[in-house]
Amino acid sequence: MHRRQLLSRAAGLLAALALPALPAFAHTPYAQWDVFRKRHLQILTSHADLPGDEVGDEWVAVLREKLPLSRAMVSRAHDMPRVAALLKTNQSKLAVLSYMHARLMFTGSPPFEDYAPMPLEVVVDDGKYLLVTRADLPVHHGFLIAATLMGEADKLHLHNPGKGKFGMRVHAGAQAFFNGETLEAPPVES
Repeated sequence: MHRRQLLSRAAGLLAALALPALPAFAHTPYAQWDVFRKRHLQILTSHADLPGDEVGDEWVAVLREKLPLSRAMVSRAHDMPRVAALLKTNQSKLAVLSYMHARLMFTGSPPFEDYAPMPLEVVVDDGKYLLVTRADLPVHHGFLIAATLMGEADKLHLHNPGKGKFGMRVHAGAQAFFNGETLEAPPVES
């Protein structure tokens, strides 16, 4: 009987000692996260800026309705430095930023000095908030986003088409839309 208890306790101890080694061999969900990000048009907002979060919800609702294949969604970060980190590391390409946060982020001013340089570009502007993007957003995507949101310009209070802010350029796709250009759809990958 004692032998059975001793073996049971020894097996439990060995199992407990082996558990810390398991995470090193565990599968990381990064691949699935990367696929998710590629399949969904994510627009960052922050819990720290509730009016900006509401603007993001309005813009995403229009994108979801008019461009359902975009699978547009709001992704909420805890604070604005987290938004900067996600943009800087290419974990997201679009964000809704107040004029103040856009200027500070673009110039690398506190609290965003760790993320400079941040070459953001403007997609649309409502007079208080900007939809900004990384420069590497595909031109056609910027064109479609600008065209879709500007199609509801009165409802969304959008104005100043085709103008940058605080030294930021307008994204090439958005600028093409504002200039009245047309873009051919990129070839579909098979």
